Amino acid sequence: MNRNKFEVPRTSQPWLVTFADLLMVVLILFVLLYSYSDTDFESVTNSFQNHNRSSEPEGSGGGGAGGEEKTSSDDETVSTKDEKTVPKEYEEQLEEMIKREKHIKEILDYVKNYAGKHNLEDKMTVTPTEKGIEVVLPEIMLFPSGKADLIDEAVRFLDDMAPLLAEVSNIIEIEGHTDNRPISTERFPSNWDLSTARANVVIRYLTEEHNLDPDRFKAVGYGEHQPISSNDTDEGRSKNRRVVLIISNENISK
Repeated sequence: MNRNKFEVPRTSQPWLVTFADLLMVVLILFVLLYSYSDTDFESVTNSFQNHNRSSEPEGSGGGGAGGEEKTSSDDETVSTKDEKTVPKEYEEQLEEMIKREKHIKEILDYVKNYAGKHNLEDKMTVTPTEKGIEVVLPEIMLFPSGKADLIDEAVRFLDDMAPLLAEVSNIIEIEGHTDNRPISTERFPSNWDLSTARANVVIRYLTEEHNLDPDRFKAVGYGEHQPISSNDTDEGRSKNRRVVLIISNENISK
């Protein structure tokens, strides 16, 4: 029988082909892992060697005190290499973050305690939102009806609140809200004007009387257009007449 001169001989062990492919994949995997790794392989190798030395019986590998001194020296070298120094900038940022969180907690505790003492738990609320910490202050503790002049109770509240706000650098947004009853006075032609004026009065008091940075504050007046309760009842309208203080997640940029 004539054989084809160019016939490729078949291996008697076809699994070797698959095995070779597998080895190639593993090799590529290790190359990729090595390229993305930040591991100090020299330190790892030295550490492994020192571990082996420390597990050997005393006197082996050169013996006696000499061997112990060498191992100790190598351990110190590895320890020095493995130490990770956190940049001072990151340490300061971490300390500032912890300090800021502590001050915000103090603000929340103060507001909750104030609400409890003055029976305002159902009207004066503290809520975490996507924008930040939202503190709802009812009209009854800040202004006379239809006016934008701080009452004595509001002054005392803001006097206690201001030092706490001074300890954080977060942007603070003050929102004014009203119910849907129309207002038309010489000073406030509409609820837009009344709600905006109330937000501005709170900010002016904090910045002028307590020297808080004006750049940290934003004033917004929504009038009656963002109610949180029905305007069909006295209780609902009372809840809608409010000032909202938002301690934003955003910090002031210097």
